[in-house]
Amino acid sequence: MPVANLDYVDRALALVEQAKEEGLELRILGSLAYRLHCPNSLRLFEEMQRDLTDIDFAARGDQRKEVRDFLLGLGYQIDQDLVVATEGKRYFFTDPGSGMGVDVFFDELFFCHRIPLRDRLGLDNPTISLADLVLEKMQIVEINPKDIKDSLVLLLEHTVDSAGAETIDGPYIAALLSGDWGFYYTVTRNLEKLRHHVADYGALDAGQWEIVSRRISELEKLIEEEPKTRGWKIRARIGPRVKWYQDVAEKSATF
Repeated sequence: MPVANLDYVDRALALVEQAKEEGLELRILGSLAYRLHCPNSLRLFEEMQRDLTDIDFAARGDQRKEVRDFLLGLGYQIDQDLVVATEGKRYFFTDPGSGMGVDVFFDELFFCHRIPLRDRLGLDNPTISLADLVLEKMQIVEINPKDIKDSLVLLLEHTVDSAGAETIDGPYIAALLSGDWGFYYTVTRNLEKLRHHVADYGALDAGQWEIVSRRISELEKLIEEEPKTRGWKIRARIGPRVKWYQDVAEKSATF
């Protein structure tokens, strides 16, 4: 069965270029960004039936008004209730012609855990960085099959290292988690879930499974070996007896 809404990829790229002409920084995140970074594994997305649901962008908070005017000027309609509910940290637009949704997150991605993006938008183009893409999925406490599928393919196609636009910056991930036990706990639990779910998706053969498993282990090793802050250690003593994450809002992520 073909992947639904493949035209969203071209539409997202066009919006990034149009925004750039207006002096605006838009970076693609979510499932579209995964496809753009994994051109050699598109077959796997199709075999896993990983459909595209909408377009997700990260943007700078100081360009909030300009981004809003840009998309309204193209005919998109804004969900004003979500603007109020998120205090302007997230906008959601709909294309009235096709029904396509466009989500815009300003300065950070904050569902179960906070992922800072404002000062990292320049690391890659037209998407957010690979490390931030990994964190985008791994921060979800109740991780679902579509997030697992995306993560497996990304880890299959990209090495874990600290250099290069097409590598996953493991040291950055480890450093970020070293100061936040809750985020660390969610990510490490989800990495273990990835390892157990590899076999659930027959699209990956034994050799590919081995590659993914090895990269999960490499990332886990970096995270565990990174020196932890005092606050991390204090929170770790309490553990999961106390809630360690934020509840996802009613209009949740659709990555």
